[in-house]
Amino acid sequence: MVRVLHLALVCICLFLLGMKPRFREKGAVETIQAIGYTAAWIKNLVKEVPEIEWLADQKVHITQESVGLVSDYSPSYILYKKFYPEFDRTVLTLKSFEVFAKGNYRDYLFLTYKQDPQFRLKYATFRDMQKFFRSTFEKLEIKSEREIEKLMRCYILFSDLGKTKTARRLAAQKGVKEKNLDLFFSKIATFCPEIFPSYTSLDKKSRDILVRLGKQNHFGHIAHFEGGVELFEEIKKSDFLEDQVLMDLAFIGHICDVAGAQGHVEPCTSLNYNEKTHQLLLDVREACKNISLIGSSKAWDAFLEKRAKALEIGTEGNLNPIILRIGSMMRFTTPYEAHLLKKALFKLAPEELEALHEAFSWENRVLVKYIPAVLLNLVNNPNLGQNLNERIEQTVFLGLPFLAKSMNMEKALKCPHEALNFNPIAKIAKENPKELYNEGAMIDDKGIVTLQKKLG
Repeated sequence: MVRVLHLALVCICLFLLGMKPRFREKGAVETIQAIGYTAAWIKNLVKEVPEIEWLADQKVHITQESVGLVSDYSPSYILYKKFYPEFDRTVLTLKSFEVFAKGNYRDYLFLTYKQDPQFRLKYATFRDMQKFFRSTFEKLEIKSEREIEKLMRCYILFSDLGKTKTARRLAAQKGVKEKNLDLFFSKIATFCPEIFPSYTSLDKKSRDILVRLGKQNHFGHIAHFEGGVELFEEIKKSDFLEDQVLMDLAFIGHICDVAGAQGHVEPCTSLNYNEKTHQLLLDVREACKNISLIGSSKAWDAFLEKRAKALEIGTEGNLNPIILRIGSMMRFTTPYEAHLLKKALFKLAPEELEALHEAFSWENRVLVKYIPAVLLNLVNNPNLGQNLNERIEQTVFLGLPFLAKSMNMEKALKCPHEALNFNPIAKIAKENPKELYNEGAMIDDKGIVTLQKKLG
């Protein structure tokens, strides 16, 4: 009754103000505009970089991280009245670039309003990021602001197009066949960047920079410890360290990629890019800069020390490095989260802990992909517990033994794969995680890990 009276009063007030209350239908433009997206903005984006529509396809390779939510606020729903998660992720990534590059306080609020208030990106940090973006762009020989925006928009988008059937078909016609998503854009940038229509709209300086950016290393693998010191050794071999501006451009692209990573869950706000994430990425950038100053090994050790200090754990012993690596893959950034993980690990049997140490130690040079997606889907799965402590325990009991078995299987092979791909397991962790318990792993000739179903 009280709610009915309250609604009636609101309607009367709106009427007296000369504003007739309008009840929107699903997907109405008024609401979309109020939270930062308009159909016109999305259509203009498609006009600027038409390749983005390649992501609006059910056959696109989907990163199985987090449960995508069908929302009438989703860019794909606004434009197509269908849900395309990778399209939404990329749109939020490009929107994040626009906000970081030249957004105002209102844009900042929209980008951060659903973040945990305790760790929300501070406005002062946001302003510092804008200064970093501007100072980097000012060092380029390109002086047109619009041209720089086009360059960065193409760089961010092209890095995602390896997921699409269209890009792979066009690349194959040019003789380029690369299954590795991280290497796909590098190959395209080297041999046939013209398959992307927007590439031809860039001026020569922009095209040259884009080709060099296509060969950059993936900062995310460092942030989530998907490898060890070899990640730093790879960077040292590249020409990135010789050109700080080029590295910073790549870093800007990574910032936006992180900010848009949950665009299929919350299409209009960045759940990921909070204050803790920002500090992590600053540590990654500093570590990369240190490689040329003190060498790969010392830079790696310094990075480990800094990240361990952030979680208030040490780097010595057998267990602390495992907590650091697995916790980082889970996107843990607080001592409390690390404490819960440590407590859960102590409940494992000694032989399981030994298998974890063998699999996740820095000496194990098995390159892995999508393990963070597996762990995130487990630790965020509401079916595994009502609170974080319960879900971490279930993640440790269900997920870690399976992952360790798979990695140790790979380690024992005489001819190991280039990398282990756990994306199919991330889907299982999201939809039916208990299937991981006591199930064996199968690794195909491409390094893709799946479940080995028991007979009978």
